[in-house]
Amino acid sequence: MKINLDKVSIESIDRETKIVLNDNIEIPEYTYKYYYLNSNSKNSLKNQTVHFGHSFTMNDLMDGNFLLWDFEDFLHDYIKEADLEIDLKEYYHKKLIRTLSKDFLKYIGYFCLCENFHNDLLWTHYTNERGFCIEYNTTKLLENFSSCQMYFVPINYDNLEQINFKKHSIKSSKEGKVSINANIPLFYCLINKEKFWNYEKEWRIIIRDEKFDSVSHPLEFNNDQVLEFQKNGMRNRNLKINDNCINRIILSTYFFHNYRFDLIQEDDNQFIYKFKDNNENSNLKEFITILMEKYYDKIYQVDKYLEEGKIVRNIKYKIKFLRITENYCQIERNFCY
Repeated sequence: MKINLDKVSIESIDRETKIVLNDNIEIPEYTYKYYYLNSNSKNSLKNQTVHFGHSFTMNDLMDGNFLLWDFEDFLHDYIKEADLEIDLKEYYHKKLIRTLSKDFLKYIGYFCLCENFHNDLLWTHYTNERGFCIEYNTTKLLENFSSCQMYFVPINYDNLEQINFKKHSIKSSKEGKVSINANIPLFYCLINKEKFWNYEKEWRIIIRDEKFDSVSHPLEFNNDQVLEFQKNGMRNRNLKINDNCINRIILSTYFFHNYRFDLIQEDDNQFIYKFKDNNENSNLKEFITILMEKYYDKIYQVDKYLEEGKIVRNIKYKIKFLRITENYCQIERNFCY
């Protein structure tokens, strides 16, 4: 049982899933994650973790969406075997989708990366031009999860089409209990996105971990106690990594913009920036402290400039934080090109 896509093939053998890259697809040496500067991204650096999201928390409504499953044949058998009213077919369809999506996605988490650091749309959409991007050594990053049930795959971009759920799943019964192996339909939903997302050039680390908790569907209403429990459970999706897998931390073009700082001194390649008193202040100071203490030799900054008559976005500076106080930070900035 196998599905061939443009970038990968998905196969289920003896209930184990095998995802194989096509011949023309190579794993990138470096992969990148774009971040807006907030408490979550700051704490990820501070605690040396990455967050494995749930399908229901993604920004694409079709991410892990089981509308990609053609349920017609499976539902027909289900209604017949359970001796249910055919007139209630639509009700059972919705109930099955809700049940299966909750069960199948409960222990699945994924960390989304991309192939480069000079993607204008990603800098705009995910950092507002004021955040940062982490460059990971892909091999070293993956080593952190070698003990997990893990897959590292490129996203396949195409016109989304349904696949027959019954044809690509295996139903078995033991001691009166029915179980369904639907690995192929599940991974089909997790690694397929519509064509208009292809600018992201996304790769995913997909992990199945029983420490992960379930997440309610966005249209499922819960009381505050349940929502708080789920919010706390999301912390279980923050997995530790070694800092040696972080190759560079790349600051956005407007990182030192005038909403955050006043420039109070400039001397050749050294600058002193005074912190402005606003909502970003505490996260900003702590973030810079983390950079200075843990990643002092790995900090760079991108800019847009002319190169051979064309405007490009590339790394322009190497940044070194020399000092931080309650009121200001001092940096050294050197050209990289």
